[in-house]
Amino acid sequence: MGNKQKKGKNQKKSLPRRIVALIIVLSAVLFWTLFCAIGALQNFDYRVYDLMLGFVKNPDTRKEILLVEADNISTSNDSFQEMKTWPWPRNIFANALLRMKEFGAGSAVFDIEYLSPSNLAVNEDAIIDAAANFDGSRPNFESFIKDNDDYFSRAIQFFGNTWLTINTLDIDMKYSDEEIEYVKKRFLYNAEDKNDLILKDFRQSRLDSIKTSFIDNFTEDKPDWDNPDFLKKYIIGFSPAMHQFISHANGAGFTNVIIDMDGTRRRIELLNKKDDVYSGQLSFAPIVRTLNPEKIIREKRSLRLEKCSGLNGKTIKIPLDSKGKMLINWLHSLFVDSFRHESMFFLAQLDELEKNIVLELKSLSGFLTSLDSAQIPGLKLDPLQSAAAVKQLVADYKDITDFKEYLLSKCEGYDIEGNAIGGGIDDSEYEQYFQARKDFFDSVTAFCKGNSMDEIADRLLALSEYIPADEYQVIQTELAELFDTLESENSLYNSIFADKKAVYENSFCILGHTASSTTDLGTTPFERAYMNVGTHANVYNTIMNQDFIYPVDWGWGVVIAAIFAIVLIVLPAEKRDLIQNTTGVLLVLLSVFVPFLLIRLFNVYIPAFTPFLIAFTSYLAMTIYRFATSESDKKFIKSAFSQCLAPAVVDEIIKNPSSFKLGGQTIEMTAIFTDIQKFSGFSELLSAAQLVALLNFYLSQMSDIIMDNRGTVDKYEGDAIVAFVGAPLKTTEHAALACRSAIKMKKTEREMNAYIEDVVTKPKPEDMEQDLYDAFCIMVKNKKTIFTRIGLNSGEIVAGYMGSTNKKNYTIMGNNVNLASRLEGVNKQYRTGGILMSEATRKGLDESFIVRSLDRVQVVNVVTPIRLYELLDLRETADENLLDYVASWEDAMKVFESGDYAKALEMLKKLSELRPEDNTAKYYIELIEKFFIKGSYPTENDDFGVAYNAENPENMKAEWIGTAYEIKGTFKLLQK
Repeated sequence: MGNKQKKGKNQKKSLPRRIVALIIVLSAVLFWTLFCAIGALQNFDYRVYDLMLGFVKNPDTRKEILLVEADNISTSNDSFQEMKTWPWPRNIFANALLRMKEFGAGSAVFDIEYLSPSNLAVNEDAIIDAAANFDGSRPNFESFIKDNDDYFSRAIQFFGNTWLTINTLDIDMKYSDEEIEYVKKRFLYNAEDKNDLILKDFRQSRLDSIKTSFIDNFTEDKPDWDNPDFLKKYIIGFSPAMHQFISHANGAGFTNVIIDMDGTRRRIELLNKKDDVYSGQLSFAPIVRTLNPEKIIREKRSLRLEKCSGLNGKTIKIPLDSKGKMLINWLHSLFVDSFRHESMFFLAQLDELEKNIVLELKSLSGFLTSLDSAQIPGLKLDPLQSAAAVKQLVADYKDITDFKEYLLSKCEGYDIEGNAIGGGIDDSEYEQYFQARKDFFDSVTAFCKGNSMDEIADRLLALSEYIPADEYQVIQTELAELFDTLESENSLYNSIFADKKAVYENSFCILGHTASSTTDLGTTPFERAYMNVGTHANVYNTIMNQDFIYPVDWGWGVVIAAIFAIVLIVLPAEKRDLIQNTTGVLLVLLSVFVPFLLIRLFNVYIPAFTPFLIAFTSYLAMTIYRFATSESDKKFIKSAFSQCLAPAVVDEIIKNPSSFKLGGQTIEMTAIFTDIQKFSGFSELLSAAQLVALLNFYLSQMSDIIMDNRGTVDKYEGDAIVAFVGAPLKTTEHAALACRSAIKMKKTEREMNAYIEDVVTKPKPEDMEQDLYDAFCIMVKNKKTIFTRIGLNSGEIVAGYMGSTNKKNYTIMGNNVNLASRLEGVNKQYRTGGILMSEATRKGLDESFIVRSLDRVQVVNVVTPIRLYELLDLRETADENLLDYVASWEDAMKVFESGDYAKALEMLKKLSELRPEDNTAKYYIELIEKFFIKGSYPTENDDFGVAYNAENPENMKAEWIGTAYEIKGTFKLLQK
């Protein structure tokens, strides 16, 4: 009977715990679900998604994608003035399209909007040609003006598969009804969208965008989408490229991208509704044309391309997120490493080379015609074959130019049905034109490789007695130069042409602006400033590879997390603490790993942040509940906190909780290590009381200097000070502040020594301790002075409360701290004035500091070489002689490192004569005289303190060769 009663009591105890666990789990689910539903966790989900996307297999790169860029090479080359300012004249892109057609490029997709006409331009070629052929008659001045827009529009049609832009925003451009109808009829698609999801999703995206970025005072609860004033106010419209251009294009797509609330581009809208038809995204529109599906069907969470003839009747199902957008499966690399890139500079360079070749042929033709027509009585001369050949080449090129103009004249655009007006250009005409161009350049090459120069030389020799000697020499020289230039430029043209043809052939080319001056940048999950022309490439790559991310509604993640929480939190609620802790940790781990595994293995994305919060807070709340209801758990808490925090720190947390974070933080800062040289000599002379008094005198002043410059004194190790700048008060000027402290400390040190020398000549001051005065007297008597060595290093350093189980202090640790400590001691090796810094600290300084370079060295236990620098003074307080001295020093160091040891020795000796007190110069003189000038190097056995790395070690990384990390030519600092 007693056992039954006891069992009943246990049952009464077990039931509440499971109920409490269930309440905790359901509360966590409800709480975080509400937060998620109102969008409060959206930015966190975005960040987690970006992290998860990095675990997806890096997509394969489509070989046909080619980014044709108006890049820095194009815009900064002085040879092409037209290309130095943006926007470029449209004839540049027209020339590029003609050249790309000749290369056999498959598509030309412009990520550049052409919305308004450009100004008429001066036809420089026509003016030059008219001047060269001026016969006194009135020139055709109309030919001196060129219409780049007309040329560009015809080039668009000439290329054929050219795609221009549509903007789905109202950018205040005026279009006629006929122009809008033309674009709708030719370029927009029919799609099945029974529930009008495309339009609804677009409108919702615009509202989200407006609310978060464009208009702060958005107040419409029920937007009036049928009201033109509303559409105008909220920048909703339809703005295709200007009709003159788009009427010559093969297609068009919208360039607008979706920007999430945190400013990152993760997804893309593929279709946008205009009245009763749909425009395609800039990369998606050419895909639809290529795949040629029977139907485009929009469903709630997918877009189906039914029975694509371009894929042998296969259907592609593109997954969409809850907002109707496709998640872009970005390449994981940076923009510069993604896809193939081609600068438009090389297209312009080919055009320039071609122009030069023709000019040189014309010049040569004029000369050879004159030479061939020369008549000397009594001298029979055969006609020059080379003159006829060059004349024919010039005539052939004129025919080719005329043929090009003829072909362009046939590019009159397309009617609304997509038929070329006037018939357009036949394939046979393209073939004839490009074959003529090929034959021309083959003929030029054959001419350059032939014996024309020998024939001309023979003719000149035959006429030499009739030509003054000096004139004869000039003709020979100029002719040879002309031939060499022609041959060189023709060879370069052929080389570039062959190379670029291989690059462009059958390529899906996306043309855009990527120069550093562009503002067409966006943030992606992998790069903060990603050129947006690459966005369209990633969209194309995702769809054509059919390598999609499959998004799942966040609600499913909540459901799965709730089930796991019930299984792993509620059901084990009666078990031992160890089991409950194990299942709770397992729940948290599953909430993290399951989403990551799904996206890694199957490209399935489930928003993971809300499930993680449900799991974590369920486990945490249940753990706290168990602690709160168990005396043993309370003792455990007390024990745990006493092991982590000292009583004084706990008091600080109580007073100001925000001032303390458990654990260390990695912070960019500068570490400072100081030490008094040969301080052991002081210890031997002074009593304990005298030594303490002296240290207090020294450390007080030095510590105040550090703190005055926003530094923190970590600890004292005898006469040494360990300090840092940059924590807990963070600053970007930590290197400069630390260096100012070091310079001030050395100045104060000199003042201390002078003060000590002076004070002992007088009676003890009343306010001075006797022990300190006695210490000063003993120092002066034994000729002891204070000399401080200081080591500085900057970088990422861990700072935080650390220590024993009973006492923790705010301190620093890490490799960068160790390096600062080692640099303090290295002062002794290089016999410096007292302040040695690393390369990292040097990079944090501006020109207000005077610093000189020392060796590149390997510090003990550090493989990567670093450059050492000695800090000398502030520029504002230094004399001009020091500035000149440092400049000469840098010259001497460069000579030394170049291997000219005799010259370096001579320069260093001159420097030593200028400043005999510079012991560092004496160190280098001794180093060179003892080793380098004799053809040897210091080794570990020479007891010189350093060993020279004459060769790279076998275990050095190959990629270090030729970089700042290469070990060859550096010194290894030895532990003495």
